[in-house]
Amino acid sequence: MICHLNIVSPKNFIYFKSIKKIRVSGSKGELGIYPGHLQLLSFIKSGILYCLDKNNKKNYIYLSEGIIEIQPMTINILTDIFLKIENLNEQFITQIINDITEEIKKSFITEKEKLLKKLSYELKKYI
Repeated sequence: MICHLNIVSPKNFIYFKSIKKIRVSGSKGELGIYPGHLQLLSFIKSGILYCLDKNNKKNYIYLSEGIIEIQPMTINILTDIFLKIENLNEQFITQIINDITEEIKKSFITEKEKLLKKLSYELKKYI
């Protein structure tokens, strides 16, 4: 059984995929979502979304904070930043995100935008 994953930004439609399952970081912990999941509306944290498509191909996508809406056969995600990651291992990406997240926590508010741009730049090098 498959369901549809839609990732959008406030400005445009970004990504559409037929999937078998996804895993994403929700505001209260990890969410593992399969077709037929109960309805849910939740905030998501910045991090890696893992999905298994209908052809059993693993996909990794970096998302900034956002909102996820889950319906039994459709998953909608609203986010500002979306980076599709291919040919890169999850551990390496997670380390980059953790390092920059630590810098953000220690920085002043004016430096946070600069560090988020650095994160996007670092990840784009590997896309």
